[in-house]
Amino acid sequence: MRQVGIVVISCDSNGKFQVPIQTDWLVDLLLASPLLQRAIDSDCEKWLSQDSIEVSKAFTGLWIAPVRQHQSRRSAGFTIGLVVTDELCDGEYFHALCQASNADATVVREMVQSITPVSSKEVQRMASLFQIACCSTMQCDSNKITIDSIGQELADSYEEISLLYTMTSSMNSVNHPERFIELACNELLQTLPYEWVGVKLNIGKRLPTPGNTIVHASNNSIATSDLDVQVAKVLETAHLGATVIANGKDALSTQFGPATIIEPIINDGVVIGVLIAANKQGVDCSASSVDIKLLTATAAQLGIFIENAMLYEDLNATFLGTLEALTTSIDAKDKYTCGHSQRVALLTAQLAKAHGLNEDQVNRYRIAGLVHDIGKIGVPEDVLTKTGGLTEQEYLAVQKHPEIGARILRDIPQMEDILGGVLHHHEKYAGGGYPHGISGERIPLVARMISLADTFDAMSSCRTYRNALTRQSVLDEMKRVSGTQFDPVLAELFFELDFSEWERMMIDHQAGSALHSGTNETKLNLKDAA
Repeated sequence: MRQVGIVVISCDSNGKFQVPIQTDWLVDLLLASPLLQRAIDSDCEKWLSQDSIEVSKAFTGLWIAPVRQHQSRRSAGFTIGLVVTDELCDGEYFHALCQASNADATVVREMVQSITPVSSKEVQRMASLFQIACCSTMQCDSNKITIDSIGQELADSYEEISLLYTMTSSMNSVNHPERFIELACNELLQTLPYEWVGVKLNIGKRLPTPGNTIVHASNNSIATSDLDVQVAKVLETAHLGATVIANGKDALSTQFGPATIIEPIINDGVVIGVLIAANKQGVDCSASSVDIKLLTATAAQLGIFIENAMLYEDLNATFLGTLEALTTSIDAKDKYTCGHSQRVALLTAQLAKAHGLNEDQVNRYRIAGLVHDIGKIGVPEDVLTKTGGLTEQEYLAVQKHPEIGARILRDIPQMEDILGGVLHHHEKYAGGGYPHGISGERIPLVARMISLADTFDAMSSCRTYRNALTRQSVLDEMKRVSGTQFDPVLAELFFELDFSEWERMMIDHQAGSALHSGTNETKLNLKDAA
């Protein structure tokens, strides 16, 4: 515009000039004129009331082409094109213009002529071109702002969708709630500029892990015990549906840092925990709408997940309780086998852990040990409790219990991965066991482990046909048949186990058995058995 003789300035809705960042002699000359100020003042009120603003004449040789500016759909002033024409230097106001800026009229005339001012006949056309160009520029600026805003909204939405997708795809890990909570905290920490993000629950003993201990992700080394105490006080005051945001001057800001956000975690209309993002980092120390939105969405997902995890824990506890009740009823057929299945489960789990299996596998092997003899429910009780030797037919009946157990459990989906332990725990490593006579690595790992635990507990317990053997006698005999009856590698691990918990269980089971039978039988002297 400047190159075609148009000076671009702006003013507010009251007509007050806003001096351009960059000026030159012509801008200074025109803005110093009271004539121009009065002309704009008189026209400004008229412009505000008009839908279409017309070009007006400030004085001879200078025309005003205004364009309305808008901000948030309200008028925010005007962009003005001052069109300098070839009549300026010959007009009656030229000398007054020069005097207002203390400029030499001759020099100014030469400088005006050097810029080739617009012909007075071209004013309307040039003013219209200016207004069109100005409107187009403002529209482009507005479009850019809109695009930038939409881009930011899309970026924010992507962050939210990505976070929720990551969490939703991991919500099936209800048997490991602490891992899901850690994932949520880490995802938020990677997305939001906070020093740490944590979750603290108040659910009693409904979830063994993480329980009520805080789970957090941090960019710095922060003691969990310190955070646990601090957040516990916050949890006591958390209210349903009330997001708490530190304002920078309150106690929350002092304790956790600026822009700290605390979002309650809700389950069935009750606050069961809090999600906290503490000590915002960077230049912007205020909690943004994106920060709050992501924490609110995450807290909602956590509420759903924790509810599912607690339901899973309840179902799992019911499931295990049912199995224990069933196996206990089977063991109770013979007072000498009281607690046998629970002790075999303990030793199998200990061996699985010593072998390096993960926590989930250890728990599965514990269940396999618990139900390994469930097939005895199909063996006549008089055979199981018979004193003295068994006939060949009775022995064959006992040998059927692994297959009976496998048939009982095969239609239960939760048992599919441990059926091999039930079916093959009487196989021998060198072959010749039952029911299928398989050997070596063909015997499932879980069955090889149960075989060791089962044999140890059986030989260490009293039976109708013999007394319990001492610990050393049992181990010596098991070592003798290692490699033929037992997997030699697993046997070495088994011999190194800590049997103190097994001994405690044996004492409890024998005490319970004696009490239940109402007899004054002398309990097994475990000191001798050991």
